[in-house]
Amino acid sequence: MKKIFWKILLVVITVCFTMSIGFAKKEDLEKVHKEIKFQGERKLNVKIDFGGGIIYLDKNNTGDILNADFEYNPDKFDMDIDYDKIEETGKLYLRSKSEHGHFDLETDDNYWHLGFTDTIPIGFEMEVGACEAEFDFTGLKINNLDLDLGASSTQIIFRKPNPERISEINIDAGASELKIEGLGNANFDKLSFDGGVGDFTLDFRGELRHKAYVDIDVGLGSLTVLLPENIGVRIRKEGSFLSSFSIDEDEFQEVESDIYESENFGKTEGELIFDIEIGLGSVEIEYIDHSL
Repeated sequence: MKKIFWKILLVVITVCFTMSIGFAKKEDLEKVHKEIKFQGERKLNVKIDFGGGIIYLDKNNTGDILNADFEYNPDKFDMDIDYDKIEETGKLYLRSKSEHGHFDLETDDNYWHLGFTDTIPIGFEMEVGACEAEFDFTGLKINNLDLDLGASSTQIIFRKPNPERISEINIDAGASELKIEGLGNANFDKLSFDGGVGDFTLDFRGELRHKAYVDIDVGLGSLTVLLPENIGVRIRKEGSFLSSFSIDEDEFQEVESDIYESENFGKTEGELIFDIEIGLGSVEIEYIDHSL
């Protein structure tokens, strides 16, 4: 009985101590609200360098170029926000750097919520480190997308068709967990994906209306490719005896060595042409209902 009592007391003390630390942390956070008003810009280029923490990005409803909230510990993080309007182009630079060069993936000491305008085309160049990230591009006019993802857990969403055409999407994912939903809505001509050590999902559902090309290079990671049934698909894969490649043979026919085509390839308005290289990792191709 005494042992049980002391165990319970120890748990209570631990919980109270943890809560006190949490409250102390919360009190240390500095809160910043930032608005950049629309000044007649015709397009916007955004560069984000986010070392670590939690970052959320979506569309704002204010009409501002940027409407954002930041909560961070100034003892641990530096933050820079720079904006210039050069002729009709807005140039925004957002940067967060650790004071001590160390990041905690679960930290609440650095939280960003970025809301962007949906009135002009936006090009994003983002480099994120050890963080939790959600980038909801639904409703935004994306004309360029370049992502460098470190040790992150990231979700990217396109729930509706992107009004702008993207010539090429570049995604470099390191030791990360990544899920992208609605790539068929991204309106891209080419997607280049380089996956290192991690667990990746590329979901191509959406309203693809043209032929698009996808280059995939997977190192040690595991990639799942989800394909809508209403899109014609051609896949060329290259791997080794150490790699793994899985495809539904009932839905695809091997027309040449390591080249596969879906039964409806050449018969649909939207088409996806894949070139897949696998190192020591694995790639699995799956069909899924086309509705998001």
